[in-house]
Parts: sequence; structure tokens; C-alpha cells
Amino acid sequence: MQISYQYQGQWHVKSLSQTEVTVGRPNNQSSVDIDLSPDTTVSRVHAKLWLENGTCWIEDLGSRYGTTVNDTAITGRHPLTEGDQIRIGETMLRMDAS
Repeated sequence: MQISYQYQGQWHVKSLSQTEVTVGRPNNQSSVDIDLSPDTTVSRVHAKLWLENGTCWIEDLGSRYGTTVNDTAITGRHPLTEGDQIRIGETMLRMDAS
């Protein structure tokens, strides 16, 4: 799985071997697979992204400011399709299953 994310105009790409990742900002009580620091509008444990039966999914984990997909706030599990724009805090993300 590959996740691209942009904060304040700078893009980062992270390739991961696991099929489930947690997105947020780490601290002593929680760790995350994708660290979106220094975006302080991102919750410590903000969202989960995963692959299941060939489909990419996202779920907001009770974050303070929520998660949007294509400018629509999501609740619960939400399927992703190629080209979807995910916003977590002030950070934009894209997920690629390959």
C-alpha cells in the first residue's frame, strides 16, 4: 500500500507492507503508522486505512475535526476509489493499493 500526503505544499510518499495503517500524530500513549505531524488539526489517532478484498477503506476514529473524502464528511467505514481526495485536518492524502 502506498499513501501520498501533502501538508503546506510539501508532498510525502510512504510505502507500507501492511494492509492496515493508523494515521495521526504520535505521543507516549499512542503510535501511528503515518505521522501527520506537525498538522495540529490532526488527532493523535485520527483514522484507519486498510485493504479488504481488493477494496481500499477509510474510517474516522472519533477525531476532533473529522475526515472528509472528496469534500464530504464521513462516518463509519467508507470505501475509497482511485483518485479520491482524503482530508485529515489540513493534510490531503491519496491511497494507492499497489
